[in-house]
Amino acid sequence: MKIKNQALRLYIKATSWFLAVFTSIAFVFAPILPAALGLWGIDSFFGMDMTYFTGTKEQSYLNILLMGLDKDETRSDVMMVAQLNMINNSVNILQIPRDTYIQTKRYDKKINSAYGAGGPESSIDAIESIVDLDIDKYAIVTTSGFRDVIDVVGGVYYDVPQDMNYDDDYQDLHIHLKKGYQLLDGDKAEQYVRCRNIYPSGDLGRIEAQSGFIKAAMEQIIERFTNESDVDIEKLLTALGDMVDTNFTLGEMLKYAPYILSINMDNVNIMMLDGEAQYRGNASYFIADKEGAKRQIQEYFTPDISEADLSEVQARDNALGKNREEYLTSDAPEFDTPNSDVTVYIMDYSGTDGEALELVKQKLIEEGYKISASITANTIISDETYCISKTDSLFSAKVARSLGIDKYYINHDYSHKADVIIILGKEE
Repeated sequence: MKIKNQALRLYIKATSWFLAVFTSIAFVFAPILPAALGLWGIDSFFGMDMTYFTGTKEQSYLNILLMGLDKDETRSDVMMVAQLNMINNSVNILQIPRDTYIQTKRYDKKINSAYGAGGPESSIDAIESIVDLDIDKYAIVTTSGFRDVIDVVGGVYYDVPQDMNYDDDYQDLHIHLKKGYQLLDGDKAEQYVRCRNIYPSGDLGRIEAQSGFIKAAMEQIIERFTNESDVDIEKLLTALGDMVDTNFTLGEMLKYAPYILSINMDNVNIMMLDGEAQYRGNASYFIADKEGAKRQIQEYFTPDISEADLSEVQARDNALGKNREEYLTSDAPEFDTPNSDVTVYIMDYSGTDGEALELVKQKLIEEGYKISASITANTIISDETYCISKTDSLFSAKVARSLGIDKYYINHDYSHKADVIIILGKEE
């Protein structure tokens, strides 16, 4: 039992980190979930009662500082703030250039020096002095851990835009890459993401290169696990566990893992802090545009509400299913089944204080459907209305047609007693 518990801890740590730390490659861990759990004979994960860990109400978003350290582990070569939004299952990532200027009494006024001066807490203070965000947690990746993870997953194919040749004996950094599409192992991937001297814009060019590599890595690793490629999951979990230092607790990992795993790649946004490169004295700095940064935070990082009942989020996500399929109602066949034989469960996520719920109830009853039950969400609002049923039933199409809804959905994991679930959105 001890081995199984250790494995579970390692899995949970890896899950959270593969999101937060690995600069958003985190999401690629989702496809290996069934294999990882099966490896240790764990039959259920999403079946856990998450309210045991979360309580009734929780902050609806989480701000995480992600840092990649240099070889000496005294400076943060990579700095990002990732916000996990549990209302709309999205992640926004703000890249902070390592040369960003900060007000400090230290001689070195670049933000990447804050870590060496006082660890992650000092880095958090430095970032919070630039952007209006409260950092909740931090996660730190070493360069050796980065290399190990890339090697375990079999490398990443990437189109290197130009020949790269650079040597820095002080940092033991030796970059020698040829231009062209190729498989980058851990060592070559590290060379690519750490290279900055070949770009006219220096660190800004490196940040753009890192974004491109991250996206390519996510897509390829997801595809490999989807196609059940031969990847040693135990080695991957070990590499992920060894590469990260963090202040997340085990309970917090358990709390957020399901939301991390439910994120769609289309809901991952990566952007760079607004600003420009300038010389101050004899040093080159990145000067943050405070007004521009404020607009970025307001648009992408400030949620509409600060608290959410996470049980409402979970209920919505369970009803929709992770692998739901969308169809046009107009393409669905006609049904011989009487409306009176179809039961409907209504989840009101419209934010209309029950007004939309009553209108839909009345319409369905007039059409002859049976309403099995209904609930009203108090803190979550859905952007659209969903009509959902199980794989071997098209009753969602029948109900959608009765309500004049353009689309219906099939949830392959549908297990509700009612034939159809309706999630009312704000447009109703």
